[in-house]
Amino acid sequence: MIGGRVLARLLPRSPRDLARTISRATGLRVEVLGGGLVLSRTDCVMRAEVVRRLAATLPAECGVPVAMPMDPDDFAVPDLVVRGEGGEIALAVEVVSRQEKARDATQKADWYAVACIPALMVVDPRHGTWMLRSRPRDGRYGETRGGRYGQDIPLPAPLSRSLSTCGLPRYAP
Repeated sequence: MIGGRVLARLLPRSPRDLARTISRATGLRVEVLGGGLVLSRTDCVMRAEVVRRLAATLPAECGVPVAMPMDPDDFAVPDLVVRGEGGEIALAVEVVSRQEKARDATQKADWYAVACIPALMVVDPRHGTWMLRSRPRDGRYGETRGGRYGQDIPLPAPLSRSLSTCGLPRYAP
């Protein structure tokens, strides 16, 4: 039998603690958005290869949580983040999973805009496409550019460079 004090130490105290516990136990990426847990697999070899190739061409970090301003427990975990000179996140990168729904991708873009992340790059290996959203205001991105693999992505300031998408892998049909 487990005593009350021991049980209290074992149980997560907040959604953020619960997310951390689930992530450690399962290896899943766990986010807390709108007070709800969002779990996604990170074990897809092709998706991991896209992330690896993008990380090799950007000064990027993996696994960095992005705090959401509405609730101290809410956070998203993009596949990659690129920081500006002051250490703030200048770009979040999301690689769409094979089973992700369009609604999920749109909602996630809104979350990053609410968090005032200056730019969000979404790479979709299902279709060999990319989308760059920038200029967040009032919970939405004001500018959206898109293209196909093979076209360079023009990254906004402070990054101010182009990112090649040549050779990024696609999911098999």
